[in-house]
Amino acid sequence: MVTARRGSTAITAFELLVAIATVAPATVVAQPEPQPPAMPPAPPAPPVAPAPPAPPKPKPPPAAAPAPPSEEPFDHDAHMHASRERHLKSMETSGLHFERGVWSYGDYKTDVGATTPHDCARACEADEGCLHWNFHVVHHRCDLKGDSSGHNNDAPDWISGNARRYAPAAPPKPARPSAEL
Repeated sequence: MVTARRGSTAITAFELLVAIATVAPATVVAQPEPQPPAMPPAPPAPPVAPAPPAPPKPKPPPAAAPAPPSEEPFDHDAHMHASRERHLKSMETSGLHFERGVWSYGDYKTDVGATTPHDCARACEADEGCLHWNFHVVHHRCDLKGDSSGHNNDAPDWISGNARRYAPAAPPKPARPSAEL
């Protein structure tokens, strides 16, 4: 053990260190580390030019050109004739009276909601006041008739018929020749 004497008291090295640390603490001044020499300041940046304006939005493509006309324009007459023939053919096996044309006058009920000539004929049969029916072959319209004054066979866009209850008036009998005197 190391001892030191101070006057008449003996002190150990440990006690000496503790005494020194408590009486006069050592102050350590940190020395800054040497720095490399500073770089000269950079020249100022050139001013930033404003951004160019955004390019204009592209125009939408032009509307699609109309479709080229079909080979032939829609033929309303051909459509009407084809519809009439289709409806007349469908009536052939119905057992109901039908013919091309339209009953004139004698309107009883109009546009009764039947969408086929079969339904139109049945609506007439079911209604005691109906004697004839007319069916429009393009617009699918059904009209019921009472006592009509005549039938027009030349109306190409209509199919018509008679109810079973219809009894045409008997044609007048020809006059009998008078007995000669």
